[in-house]
Amino acid sequence: MATSLTIAAYLAGLGSGHRKSGVIAPAPRPEGTVIWVRCSDRDQLNAVASLQRKLTAHGDPLHFVTTVPELTRRDARRALPQPVGRAETKEFLDYWQPVMSIWVGGDLDTRLLAELRNANVRNMMVDATADGLDKISGRWVPGAMRSVLNQFEAILALDEAHAERLVRAGASKEVTIVTGAMEDCAPALPYSETERTEVVALLESRPVWLVANADPEEAVALAKAQKEASRRAHRLLMIAVPKDIRLVAPLCASLEALGLNVALRSETDRLLDSHQVYLVDTEEELGLWYRIAPLSYIGGTLAGSGCSDPFEAITLGSAVIYGPQVAPFQKSANRLNAAGGAVLIRNANDLGGAVERLLAADKAAAQAHVAWDVATQGANVTNRIAAYIQLRLEELAV
Repeated sequence: MATSLTIAAYLAGLGSGHRKSGVIAPAPRPEGTVIWVRCSDRDQLNAVASLQRKLTAHGDPLHFVTTVPELTRRDARRALPQPVGRAETKEFLDYWQPVMSIWVGGDLDTRLLAELRNANVRNMMVDATADGLDKISGRWVPGAMRSVLNQFEAILALDEAHAERLVRAGASKEVTIVTGAMEDCAPALPYSETERTEVVALLESRPVWLVANADPEEAVALAKAQKEASRRAHRLLMIAVPKDIRLVAPLCASLEALGLNVALRSETDRLLDSHQVYLVDTEEELGLWYRIAPLSYIGGTLAGSGCSDPFEAITLGSAVIYGPQVAPFQKSANRLNAAGGAVLIRNANDLGGAVERLLAADKAAAQAHVAWDVATQGANVTNRIAAYIQLRLEELAV
């Protein structure tokens, strides 16, 4: 894409705006193709991870370098801080040598785009919105907005309203496509079919519910919920999978102190009707237990000690209950809450009632069906975006 006189004048008018923040590459540049994914918010990181899984599923040497404006310690393993200013951006591009940049959201940076153009990097926008246009239009130069937007080979808009606003602002109608929101789509967790068959036989048709990533901090809530829900199903069994094997002993001690009869997986060849908790102290993947349990409580979401991805359970057919502490999966939880695809409980006193209601097979199945629809809608959008990127990469390789 040639540099227009209009955009050159516009960028010159903005000044250098350089601020050195000391971004240092954390590791040597990997071999293969690098794509720079520029997020406008850390909440987009899960969706970006899903997109990367789609693109690398066949083992292609493709690498994402993902940046966010404000990097937290929690995100340090999956993102870098955004380069700031022209000189720092140039240093970043010289080091990583991306062939393409993907802008997530509508937060445009004209100085960064100028450096991308100078480095001959192709650009596309996903989850595109018109929300960031005001910052550009406030410094008016005839044709400036059109020149900025025309640096994107594809603009995959969040919805029709944003697409229309982008086109009116100067984006090419031919490259502006409404795809919807790119969503995080958890991969199917692995399991052993042999182990699944053995566990199903061991349970002997007992009603069960799963506590994924069980934490001793929530032992009181879990014990109360098990006792309350058992009034509806007298042979009810709680399957508890600690988030860390080191938590088995304290969790077992806490549940027994609260009056529950606990059976350890490593020591139990036969479950008795008197057993109320089946505590998994072995190394099986959560995928096994999500496939067995028709409903799952996501542990840690009441105590705030850490949340796992609710879509991991949903993609394997388990209805989901969680508390208010769902970081870093707020976006996933919001989608599920809006559609009625999960049960959000406000406090520990609500857990038993939620489990009891979902013990009704029709209610658990209905909720799981809604949640599955939410998950597949997000996956379809991500698949479309991944297919477009793959096609563009093949064209660039020719």
